[in-house]
Amino acid sequence: MTDTTVLVAGAGPAGLSMAILLGRFGLDTVVVERRGGVNPHPRARSVNVRTAELMRQWGVLDEIEAVSLPLPWTEQFVYCETLAGTEIGRVTTGVQPVVNGVELSPAPWLLTSQDRIEEVLLRRLAGMSEVQICWDTELLEVVQDGEHVTAEVGDPSGTQHLTARWLVGADGASSSVRRSLGIEMDGIASFGTMINCQFYADLGPWTDHRPSALYWTTKPARNVFQKIDTNDRWLCQINYDPSTHRPEDFTTDMAEQWIRRSIGDEALSDSFDLRVTDVIPWVMSSTVAERFRDGRMFLIGDAAHQLPPTGGFGMNTAVQDAHNLAWKFAAVAGGHAGEGLLDTYEAERAPIAQYNADRSRENSRSVGRIRRLVESGTATIDEKRVALASSERYGNWLGMDLGLHYEDGCLIGDGTAPPQVDDPVTDYAPTARPGHRAPHVPIDFDGATSTLDLYDTQFVLICGADVDLADVDTGAKADGTEAGDGVAAHPMLRALRLGIDLNDPGGDLAAAYGIGQAGAVLVRPDGHVAWRHPNATTTAAMAAFDSLLMC
Repeated sequence: MTDTTVLVAGAGPAGLSMAILLGRFGLDTVVVERRGGVNPHPRARSVNVRTAELMRQWGVLDEIEAVSLPLPWTEQFVYCETLAGTEIGRVTTGVQPVVNGVELSPAPWLLTSQDRIEEVLLRRLAGMSEVQICWDTELLEVVQDGEHVTAEVGDPSGTQHLTARWLVGADGASSSVRRSLGIEMDGIASFGTMINCQFYADLGPWTDHRPSALYWTTKPARNVFQKIDTNDRWLCQINYDPSTHRPEDFTTDMAEQWIRRSIGDEALSDSFDLRVTDVIPWVMSSTVAERFRDGRMFLIGDAAHQLPPTGGFGMNTAVQDAHNLAWKFAAVAGGHAGEGLLDTYEAERAPIAQYNADRSRENSRSVGRIRRLVESGTATIDEKRVALASSERYGNWLGMDLGLHYEDGCLIGDGTAPPQVDDPVTDYAPTARPGHRAPHVPIDFDGATSTLDLYDTQFVLICGADVDLADVDTGAKADGTEAGDGVAAHPMLRALRLGIDLNDPGGDLAAAYGIGQAGAVLVRPDGHVAWRHPNATTTAAMAAFDSLLMC
């Protein structure tokens, strides 16, 4: 091992995503992981639309889609007493980004499994010379000063020291990085005890006619069945009572019996082939770290927040943490921004983590209400339907997915209010208000098919045709024959004029971004709008750009 710019502790989805992003920025990165390779347990399954957009940008979305379930499996949730027994009802999901015929994203919502996702991300990293992954390597101790982080790491050959400019703790819920910093978690540390069971069985007779993202059962235990792939691989999450059972009670044999009873009578005979391969106990939490940064050390993913799985936002929030932080490392490392820019990571991501944790906990409670009604034995069909209707947010979170936005941080507000929607969780209204994800608009420009393709390693300044890019002294020729060269010459800024550099014949892009022919919008490398003005000058745009980098 040699000195590196960024040391990443943990090679789960958060750590691997961070490594890919840093590698794409050309930053030397070392990842240390105490495991010897990818954990074969499915764990997280949901790849929401925003995360799929990022994977599309990294060139891995096709591979992720290839190991995902067909889209019909994403279109509903099924509630039943047992898989083979009485169906309580269904909730139609609204997570795909096509609403009333309008495409809101070039990427879909997908269901796959974390082990397959990690395999795809590792293949992407294999071609990056900037990134080194050290398996079977544990972070033993870490100290920092004003300039560096020094870590002691151990592998089968012994221990050694590694010096980095920054360290990222992506080492999970029991993060050693977080513990070393004495950072506490705020929230509910335990409101559910669960057993994850990976198993193989042909459940087609009870599922193929009603493909579903989740099958919730109530008898004889509160379980949820999740199809992992098309090869009869399933995950069953058993919700058990710790007053009557211990986690160590759940051997593969005991878990098999619980699963068989929740399938129904048909699965109780020895002739029904069902094989449990692994059993993992865990505790459902809803917590957020009291801080995400301590000097030169940062927390992302489960090290920074633990979300209930109801909604599938845990892994997605983790990946988007990395996306928020990586470009800021690159800007500071390249000498284009001050260290203060890194403070905006916590300012932006902590409220998102809290919001996602709160919504996921609400989803868990809505499922609990349905189950309690059924278990009471006295609920009428109308009461059950009301309970199902009240759970509609769970499975309909497009607004929460694409509407994520920052109110403080690396942005300059323009005095406008967020778009009004009936429910910010379920409903998404595209907007280029500062802090929001820049809207998707189909384009045909330099290989890009969506405006989202423009936002990658640079800020992008999109101007109306009436904005004169030569009106600022940034190195353009005095006679204006190469107007805009000075703006474009900054390594972290690309300028595009509508109708000149970027076609917008119907005005769709100008309308979606709210700039008209005289306005401009500045979009960050992570695709969030940083600044917007309806009557812009390049002088004002460059002043905004400079102030943003010097946050």
